[in-house]
Amino acid sequence: MNKLTLIILGIILVLHVFILTKLIFFPYPEQFIYPYLVNSGLKPYSQILDQHFPGLMLLPINFNNLGMTTPDIARIWLISVVLLTQLLLFFVSGKILQDDKKALLVNILYLIWQPFFEGWVLWVDSFLPLMLLPAAYFLHKQKYGLLGLLLGLVIIFKQVMIPLGAIIALYIFWENKKLTNVKNYLLGLSVPLSLMVIYLISIEVFKDFLFWTITFNLTTYAQLGRGAGPTLAHLFRAVLVFGTPFIILLKIKERTSQILLIFLIGSLMGLFTRFDFVHFQPALPFALIGTVMGFSVIFKNLGGKVLILLYILVLVWWLNIFYQGHISNQVLFFDKNTYEVAEKIMQYTDPGDKIFILGSPLHLYQMTQTLPAGDIFVFQFPWFLQVTQSQILDGIKEDQPEITVVDRSVEIEDKRLTDFASEINKYLQENYIKIDMVGTAEILKRKI
Repeated sequence: MNKLTLIILGIILVLHVFILTKLIFFPYPEQFIYPYLVNSGLKPYSQILDQHFPGLMLLPINFNNLGMTTPDIARIWLISVVLLTQLLLFFVSGKILQDDKKALLVNILYLIWQPFFEGWVLWVDSFLPLMLLPAAYFLHKQKYGLLGLLLGLVIIFKQVMIPLGAIIALYIFWENKKLTNVKNYLLGLSVPLSLMVIYLISIEVFKDFLFWTITFNLTTYAQLGRGAGPTLAHLFRAVLVFGTPFIILLKIKERTSQILLIFLIGSLMGLFTRFDFVHFQPALPFALIGTVMGFSVIFKNLGGKVLILLYILVLVWWLNIFYQGHISNQVLFFDKNTYEVAEKIMQYTDPGDKIFILGSPLHLYQMTQTLPAGDIFVFQFPWFLQVTQSQILDGIKEDQPEITVVDRSVEIEDKRLTDFASEINKYLQENYIKIDMVGTAEILKRKI
């Protein structure tokens, strides 16, 4: 690697940091509230009711005790993750493409497309390239034990990556016809997964874990929680950026293209839950490596050059629209109103107090160092409350918190909170009176 390559890579990294500091920012509230509750003594899956595999949210080592406790720190995490991904991308694409210039082109494309595909969001998907890229490299180098170890970690973060793990096992056997290689891979895969299972059994929540991450996901969530499908505009964007390299990789009959294709397809499994752009983040590095492989082939003829020109023109058009709507200092769910509600809660409570929040942002528990009544926490989506409303109400009745916070104006996917949380709302109306208000959020005190 020469000095000029290092300089260009450095410029790419600086530009990426600059862009991420100027965009709207959305750190998912789960990453604040879940670790806080775990560290406050609540058990995942039996008291913290959630459908995701634990990752860094529901394990003893988590975002909270690793220091990610505010949105400003979360933005630093996002920037750090993106910078590490850029460096890994340069290394892995350099090894696969055997050309530093092509690797830099991959980095430039990542600089362009990473923010566009909700790269301003910090969620589980944001972290997966840090494990998937070296995993692809280890498959390339036939380091099956290390490959399995990384895939096991990926699955702990997101269970929809289980099919990718299975596809890789089949590919290893198909390529070598040696069970020893598959065994080494599965042994590595089993280490982190076994540790996760042992932990969940040790705290007596394994049955709850199976219910929420498997049964609930395949039943109630599958019926109510998947949301609307993609718009034609969103689908067209996805097809250009991910469909193009998919076709390219299918046509290139090389081992490296097969590996990229496996990771491209397997990393898109998150789209089976909801079609949000952030779920494309794990697959984006592999799509861009495939794109550069295709560019290097078709650039040799006039038709190919025309296609690349059209790609660039569409890219510029979309980016213009994107940046017009996303340059902002806004931090979603950490707006002025949320901080004002937090300050108001702290006027009426002490750290460690049991309160109840309905409708207002639930990470207010973490912001105010309070705990949910009944030691039961769940995000108040229709698909969750259909299963848990009576359990939450029993917890409120048991602890009878002095203070509750209610925002009855909230609607989720065109459904009023007061409709799908009607039992809880009725109980609060009968047993609490309004003593204060911030915006549409009411501070209620228990009737004497």
